[in-house]
Amino acid sequence: MAVIDYLTRTKTVHLATELANGGEVVTPIWAVVVDGVGYIRSGYGPQSKWYRRVRRTGRATFIDGPRRYPVAIENLNDDPVNRAVDEAYRAKYRWQFGALRQVVSPRVRAYTMRVEPLTPDADG
Repeated sequence: MAVIDYLTRTKTVHLATELANGGEVVTPIWAVVVDGVGYIRSGYGPQSKWYRRVRRTGRATFIDGPRRYPVAIENLNDDPVNRAVDEAYRAKYRWQFGALRQVVSPRVRAYTMRVEPLTPDADG
């Protein structure tokens, strides 16, 4: 799937979330893939505006240049998966020690979300 390839190969992904008035905001964030499934995590917890928008809509779009990958996003409450997501973040972002420490801290595990493609990737 192209969205999973994008999440795997791109250090900082671009996540578009919907505003209440119908517009969208694109936010650069980190993302990882574990066992073929994409995950994102709000390192700033519920204070992140993008996180609040995703929680409101359950949807977002990853943007890779001209390509758009619409996804459904759901919160995750699974300790073994969260540990695997922690390890994926450590492996992918080990060069960003300070920010990485925050994103793998136990207090932000509650803000881990699973990414599910909404449509088949036509260009994938």
